[in-house]
Amino acid sequence: MKSLYILVLIALVSSCFVSATEEVVDIEQDFDAFNTTENIHYYLEKFGKLPLSTCQKAAARASHYSTCGCPYVYGGTSCGCGSGGLDCSGLVYRSYNDAGWSGIGRTTFNQIGQGGACNSKCSPSNPGACTVGDLFFYCFAQPCPSHVVMYIGGGKAAECPYTGLNCRIITPYATSYQTCRSMCG
Repeated sequence: MKSLYILVLIALVSSCFVSATEEVVDIEQDFDAFNTTENIHYYLEKFGKLPLSTCQKAAARASHYSTCGCPYVYGGTSCGCGSGGLDCSGLVYRSYNDAGWSGIGRTTFNQIGQGGACNSKCSPSNPGACTVGDLFFYCFAQPCPSHVVMYIGGGKAAECPYTGLNCRIITPYATSYQTCRSMCG
C-alpha cells in the first residue's frame, strides 16, 4: 500500500511539471506569433509599440544599407547597394519595411510624429540608454526636422547624409539635435 501511495504521489508531482512546461511552451509560441509580419500591426495596436525584434531587424537593415555603398538620392526609397539610393527618411522607411512594418511614414515630418518618446536618458550624447531602431531627429536647416538617423546599437547610428555621399555608420551628432522617437521602447 505504501508503494502505491508513493507511485500516485510521483505521478501527481510529475504531471505538475509537465503542465508547467507545456504552459511555458505555449507562452513562447504566442510570443513568436506576435513577431510574424502578419501580426506586427496587431502587436502595435495591443501594446502601443512594435516588437523589439522588428526594431532589431530594421536596425540591421539600416546598418546593411549604410555599409554596402548605397548612395544618397533625395526622395529615394530603394537601394540595391550600388544602384538606386536612399535619403535619410528613406533609409528609415526602407529599413522598417524590410523588417516587416509598412506603417512607418515616408518623410521626417511623418516619422517624427510616430512611435513614442524615447527613454528620458536616451540622446545622441548618451546612446547607451537608447533602444536599437530609435530615431534621432535634427534641425540643420528649416523646416525642421531636416534630418533623421537610426540608432543601430554600440553607440552608432545609420544615416544617408546628402548628395555626393553614400549612406554610412556614424557616431550620432550632438549638435542641432531636436528629439528622439522610439518605435519599440
